[in-house]
Amino acid sequence: MPFTAHDTPAIVSRIGGDLLLIEATLRRGDPHLRALILTGGFARGEGGVRDGAPQNDYDLVAVRGFGPPRVPYARMRADLEKRLGLHVDLATVAAWRLPRVGRSVFWYETALRGRVLWGEDLLGRVPVRDPKDLDPREGLRLLANRAAGLLLATEAASEDAVRLQAAKALLASFDAELLAAGHFAPSQRERWVLFQGLLATHKVAPRLLPTVRAWQWAYRFKLDPATASTRNAAEAWRTARRAILAAVPAALAHAKMGSLHAYGRGDGIADRIVYALRVHAVPGARRFVAHPTGGVRVATLRLLEASVDGQVQVADARRCMAGIARPGALPLRTLEGLRAATLQ
Repeated sequence: MPFTAHDTPAIVSRIGGDLLLIEATLRRGDPHLRALILTGGFARGEGGVRDGAPQNDYDLVAVRGFGPPRVPYARMRADLEKRLGLHVDLATVAAWRLPRVGRSVFWYETALRGRVLWGEDLLGRVPVRDPKDLDPREGLRLLANRAAGLLLATEAASEDAVRLQAAKALLASFDAELLAAGHFAPSQRERWVLFQGLLATHKVAPRLLPTVRAWQWAYRFKLDPATASTRNAAEAWRTARRAILAAVPAALAHAKMGSLHAYGRGDGIADRIVYALRVHAVPGARRFVAHPTGGVRVATLRLLEASVDGQVQVADARRCMAGIARPGALPLRTLEGLRAATLQ
């Protein structure tokens, strides 16, 4: 199975070596590891590489049995990121929980396109295997998460980092629109092929047609960045912002919610417990919030709407985040902290 759209011996050697290092680190650090699963772009053969180095994160799931790890996962992740020079997104899940995982796009893609790097093949236990299995609110979650990526990218040190977040946000808007239209596949390439068929048969809503060229660029930039045109970073950011906000009404309708306010009030007990345990580490955050996860997601979308020119104003942040925090002079640090304190 390929890692990227254009594997070469050097790319396969680099990525394969990185994954072997990750596997060895986790096996040493966790005697209760039962399986290590590669998910995300590299598992689907859609990983991005630029100048011979991976552009995407490594996304992995560590499936565990009972008992504590020998080395905390946070420490292992930090060590791996330092050695690899790349972000490692490492989710842990107990084996007994696999049949009960959330109905998310993450688990849908993992179940159908994940790769077991080591250990038992437990992917068959994941029940999310059809688009109909997905939580109808998934489109809104995707949009809110990528809205946060766009906002945080306004402080990025490089234009390429801004372009990458813009590409991810554009693809999130694309995915949210497909979900709302009832068309969804477990990989970006399959979704793109599906969309081309819809275009060819004139089954794409007219309001989406002006965004097609931006989606084409984002698809190429994410999967094959070396061949993508170099778009102006600021313009790519603004285009992605418009696409995210334009997809919100369709995502709300798919979730059968009349407004963002209604979406923001959908938290469960788990959301409140997690927030109560983590919020003390976030300066300026309100300690008692009835709907913390929904509140952060809605505030993120509203702050993106307010940030027309790619600059986040303190006054806008205080207005959009009033129900969940009192942001100071660096509101994006508050937003980052709130996201870490909630189930995003």
